[in-house]
Amino acid sequence: MPADSSDNFVNLATASKDRTLRLWQFNPNEHMTDGKTVRPYKLLKGHTSSVQTVSASPRGNLICSGSWDCSIKIWQILGEMDIESNAGSVKKRKLEDSTEQIISQIEASRTLEGHTECVSSVVWLEKNTIYSASWDHSVRSWDVETGINSLTVGCGKALHCLSIGGEGSALIAAAGADSVLRIWDPRMPGTFTPILQLSSHKSWITACKWHPKSRHHLISSSHDGTLKLWDVRSKVPLTTLEAHKDKVLCADWWKEDCVISGGADSMLQIFSNLNIR
Repeated sequence: MPADSSDNFVNLATASKDRTLRLWQFNPNEHMTDGKTVRPYKLLKGHTSSVQTVSASPRGNLICSGSWDCSIKIWQILGEMDIESNAGSVKKRKLEDSTEQIISQIEASRTLEGHTECVSSVVWLEKNTIYSASWDHSVRSWDVETGINSLTVGCGKALHCLSIGGEGSALIAAAGADSVLRIWDPRMPGTFTPILQLSSHKSWITACKWHPKSRHHLISSSHDGTLKLWDVRSKVPLTTLEAHKDKVLCADWWKEDCVISGGADSMLQIFSNLNIR
């Protein structure tokens, strides 16, 4: 989520198997000593099963979440001093482990329904469009204002990760159970088959991320323990990084030529000076 520039605070949204989301705020320039704990300041309740994924709108005033209950929920995020709006009812309750701190409880302002299995990934890149991937083998786009499912493309396997980028920031990259990274171009009318299928991983793909500035490059991570750097002008990965001794669970770009990944080996790895041309 975008940082609060007025006081250098960073806002963070987390999703959990306890069926809730929580919002956190902290100052990254402040050294946390003496066991200081950052506590959530908002609790988002409404899903009826584990929450798998969360993404913030471009302005950061809204977030969306995907769940094992097959739904996507949209939440209006309000500042501590904001007037409570009609986007969702706000309740106050005391934290279980504190008699002093108050947490706001928010209900979803809209629910998007259409997926028939777990919503594994959501991306909110444009103001009025949310993209989602699901274990029901489909990628969908949604109109935020109307709630209409405006596009559906599919493949034969469960999808676990999703990224929007590439040429015109319009290409859809998604992957999952069958270890194939697929790319669709929704600007091509009537074409629901991928324009590119990249096969190199040997197991479940856990993350795929377009480079924030390059229209040709993206990364992927997998349960096979590797990270791969791709250039969509070739079907062969530019680089394969033996990243972890166990499954790679997540990966993302950091700065412009670095990738950061986390694995089931309890390690956080940073790879720098990747060749992005």
